[in-house]
Amino acid sequence: MENITWVYFQFRKSHDYPVFIRLKTSELNTKFTHLLTEMGFGQLNEKESKKIQLQRAHTRMLTIQEASARLQMQINGSDLLDKYGPESLSLQMGVPVYTYRKVGVMGVPNSKTFWDLAISPEISHTDQMVGLRVILVRYLAQALAAQGVLCYWGTVKDDTVIVMKQAQSFGEAVLIDAEKKMIFTNGGEIRLGSKLKLLRKDKEVSHPTSMSREDIISFLSVSTCLLSFNGISHSMKKVIYEISSQVTGSYAVTENLLNL
Repeated sequence: MENITWVYFQFRKSHDYPVFIRLKTSELNTKFTHLLTEMGFGQLNEKESKKIQLQRAHTRMLTIQEASARLQMQINGSDLLDKYGPESLSLQMGVPVYTYRKVGVMGVPNSKTFWDLAISPEISHTDQMVGLRVILVRYLAQALAAQGVLCYWGTVKDDTVIVMKQAQSFGEAVLIDAEKKMIFTNGGEIRLGSKLKLLRKDKEVSHPTSMSREDIISFLSVSTCLLSFNGISHSMKKVIYEISSQVTGSYAVTENLLNL
């Protein structure tokens, strides 16, 4: 019988989020390690791993393994589905199941601690690695939703949160934790001050345009990375309303017009 050993990772370990990922030691490779590190997951040593409190509120543990032959068929799906995009969310036996075609399938049992992600054993192409990053962002968005953490496709530049369409972001996301007063990106973390600048690149305009508070509330509510049949959580709604008075929002000006 195979003696399985696990490697554990924690999201933003220094901030003590109870959000974890584990992989079999035998299936861990440098590409996965680099991606997890880039996204803010820190590897735990054996002593730290044994101290994980599974009974703690909001704890989530995502187990990542290579897909079985049956799940591989589900992951690959039909080429006819391409026109609907690579992502889908369905209900199977009452449990939400998220699929990113040709990359992986993840069970999302919202009230449970343990979640599972089965990934294609043939992940190598750049678009598949982007797909894996997207899956992990979806995991973070769901795992942190009850704590009111907001997650959007985009990045941060010069203390401004730049929100993009998913395809523009290549799977990069910004997480905003109003309670901890922190903003997390692939580039690291910054303090959330009394004001937050927001620049929308998902919809460019011909001249500088600012957003009203109502526009900001609406945009922040419908543009999160959370993919759920139930919509955003009560905690997220509360945070969005509270921070909306501190947000200065504007649209990006179309670059082609700037060059005229």
